[in-house]
Amino acid sequence: MPLKAKLIIISLSLSLFIFVLNLIRKRQLKIEYSILWLLVSSLILLASIWQNLADQVALLLGIDYPPALFLSIAIFFSLGILMHFSIELSKLKEQNKSLTQELAIYKNIINQLQKTPKSLDESRPINEG
Repeated sequence: MPLKAKLIIISLSLSLFIFVLNLIRKRQLKIEYSILWLLVSSLILLASIWQNLADQVALLLGIDYPPALFLSIAIFFSLGILMHFSIELSKLKEQNKSLTQELAIYKNIINQLQKTPKSLDESRPINEG
């Protein structure tokens, strides 16, 4: 790999790592989601520094063209992220449904309570003194 390409990949992976840490610091990204991104940026950095390591892993896995290993990893990572977000979205949808139902019940109770005191006040005589 040419030196210029290696430096670009190293700077991009370090930028991703710093960007994720900054999101954690600002509390815009939870730690549970950030671990995966930090791991990926670290692996990209490691693979860009030690290119022979990536070639050896590709050959060990039976991949004849080592750059295809990176593509395979990227596709696998993307599918994992999509699956994770689909699960989280399903959970949030169920929570939203439950909260909407609870809110409707509470609104109904409030409306009934607001009507009840008026009818009790009307049944009292005006001059009790």
